[in-house]
Amino acid sequence: MNIRHLEYFVILSDELHFRRTAERLGITQAPLSLGIQALENELGARLFHRTKRAVSLTEAGMALLDDARAVLSRLEHGKEAVWQTVSGEVGRLRVGFTNASSLAPFFPHLIRQYRTSWPKVSMVLSEISSSLQLEALEQRELDVSILRLLPNAQVNSTIVCTPLLQEPLLLALHSGHPLAKAEQVSVADVRDEAFIVYARKAGIAVSEQILQLCAKRGFVPNVVQEVQQASTMIGLASTGLGVAIVPAPLATIAVPGVVFRTFTDLDATTTLYVAHRFGDANSRVRQFVNLALDIVQA
Repeated sequence: MNIRHLEYFVILSDELHFRRTAERLGITQAPLSLGIQALENELGARLFHRTKRAVSLTEAGMALLDDARAVLSRLEHGKEAVWQTVSGEVGRLRVGFTNASSLAPFFPHLIRQYRTSWPKVSMVLSEISSSLQLEALEQRELDVSILRLLPNAQVNSTIVCTPLLQEPLLLALHSGHPLAKAEQVSVADVRDEAFIVYARKAGIAVSEQILQLCAKRGFVPNVVQEVQQASTMIGLASTGLGVAIVPAPLATIAVPGVVFRTFTDLDATTTLYVAHRFGDANSRVRQFVNLALDIVQA
């Protein structure tokens, strides 16, 4: 059944006048008459009584009218649903993020503003390491990620990584440690210290960065404890078990007995990226990426 002819039928049923109906449709009366005739021929029944003075619905026309309105309404609803999905108004957005990135000042602002701007989008947040985020993006298990990369990392060509912001790395240590008295320290100053680090098997990019920083100074950290969570790292630093090198946002974890010191080394930094699949047509991804860039650049 021709949907356009069905629309002709419904509007003519409202107007019961061919000229006014044609004007509403933006056509002439000839294609309107042909469309109604074609619909009648397809259904095998007259839908309108026509005289020179009046147009009225037949019994068959009255039987069709409610269903015709329902069909056009469902079609309009479907078109609206498609438009909302394509425009990013509705749907699902799966966002990956690292433990430390959730503590960065921009992160809660980003999530809150996105949810406010697109309230009909279902946002699924997943805390996951950077390396696993890249895998999840490739496997289409995530739509967009906030992550870190190793210097000179080889990323799959299907993934686009855009720098968001660069953060300093800080030294976390017990307040009674001799280096706690210094306002600034260098990476070389911790050569002989015991280290608390992220477990390498966890795939946390910043832990590899720290190993590279130390290697450039000619030493391998003396690791006394591996951990899975940033809060555990800071908590163990408070015991005096060892020192930890952490992204700056972790300084927001207030644990008694822990102080943070800035490194003088210019390369003691880490970069956060927003990542997504190349050529992804998902409007929700584009909106999230643009919003993230706007917020960090504001």
